[in-house]
Amino acid sequence: MATLSVSGLGSGLDIEGIVTQLMAIERQPLDRLESRKQEFQTQLSGYGQLKSALSTFQSAMDGLGSTDKFKVFTTTSSDSSVLGASASSAAEPGSYAVTITQLAQAHKMASGLTGIADENTSIGATGTLQIDVGSSSFSVVIDSSNNTLAGIRDAINDASDNAGVTATILNVDDGAGGTESRLVLTSDETGTDNALTVSDASGDVASTLSMATVTGYDAQDAVLTVDGFSVTSSSNSVTGAIQGVTLELEAAGSATLEVAYDKSAVQTSVETFVAAYNSLQSTISSLREGSLEADSTLLSIQSSIRDEFNTTPTGLTTSLEYLSEIGIKTERDGSLTLDTSVLSDALDSDYDGVAELMANDDQGYAFRLEAVAKELLDIEGVIETRTDGIDTRIDTLDDRIANMEYRLEGIEARYRSQFTALDTLLSQLQTTSNYLSQQLSSLPT
Repeated sequence: MATLSVSGLGSGLDIEGIVTQLMAIERQPLDRLESRKQEFQTQLSGYGQLKSALSTFQSAMDGLGSTDKFKVFTTTSSDSSVLGASASSAAEPGSYAVTITQLAQAHKMASGLTGIADENTSIGATGTLQIDVGSSSFSVVIDSSNNTLAGIRDAINDASDNAGVTATILNVDDGAGGTESRLVLTSDETGTDNALTVSDASGDVASTLSMATVTGYDAQDAVLTVDGFSVTSSSNSVTGAIQGVTLELEAAGSATLEVAYDKSAVQTSVETFVAAYNSLQSTISSLREGSLEADSTLLSIQSSIRDEFNTTPTGLTTSLEYLSEIGIKTERDGSLTLDTSVLSDALDSDYDGVAELMANDDQGYAFRLEAVAKELLDIEGVIETRTDGIDTRIDTLDDRIANMEYRLEGIEARYRSQFTALDTLLSQLQTTSNYLSQQLSSLPT
């Protein structure tokens, strides 16, 4: 609160200086409260840094925390112009010989009606046009308002129950030096199950249009063999033929497909894990020397994480036991280092063993560390409990500070009132003294 301050006017008494010094003494308890509040706020900031580092560390387990995370594969085709592929976690390593004899194709039909100069010329027919797409069908009403090729096209494309067909218009040579328009219908999906049929539910629109399959655009399924076994698919994206693998058919021909573990992806995940752990340890070390020095909760968190590194998993089916066996070593300062050549050798010799060592449900290092991080970051975990306690203390200090500031405002006002009264009194005494001096000086010697 701003306070009007005036030095002694009559006596020359330094009211402002005296009040300032007295209030500095009075504010000492308040200063201690504010200093304590700042300490708590610094601790909160420290725990915020710790939570961020723990969250990053937990995220680093995304690629390692379960054995399914190790089910990552690469697919390599000997001829990508013939065959492409992708693999999910359900795949298994293997080599497959694939021969494609026929690609799946969408059915396409065009009107045989000649003499239609352009898309806006009436075809001279009306009625209800029915279009079948495989086992599904829908109908459109064609009357005098839309019995042009453009009108029929729009009626088909705009139908709310369109079963999967797209209508377009081609402008082609009429054989006499001019052009004429044709209505073209194309199934949205490939395969014989999506073949088109056009008929009249009423009227003569279909019979007038005389729709027929465009040469070379019959509805057909993809035909291929995998390791000599026949496969038929309505789509050129073939799933199910090879477990966990989607084949992308590009052209007729033969290719060899290799499905292998994506070791580079695993190595990247391990590198991310090591970097995140080192970052976490660096943050903890910095907090121990700064805002959370000698904090028991921080020490407990650091200990719980290190315990997991020092606990050898049991009951694994692999002979691997220690992280050092896959290239992860602990240095003197507590940080981790990764020897990628050791990791690569381990993945080559015992890929499943590396997966189990890191991600075995209950025993894997990454699995257990992720569980620890999750527990620490839980809404009812030790960090949240600790920060809630600090928040409560800050709230209590805020109340005490507000009350003390209010009391100090009253004390300062009282000091100013008292010293202003003293200044007035001294001024009056000075005036009286001056008067008496004048009177005394006027008396005859």
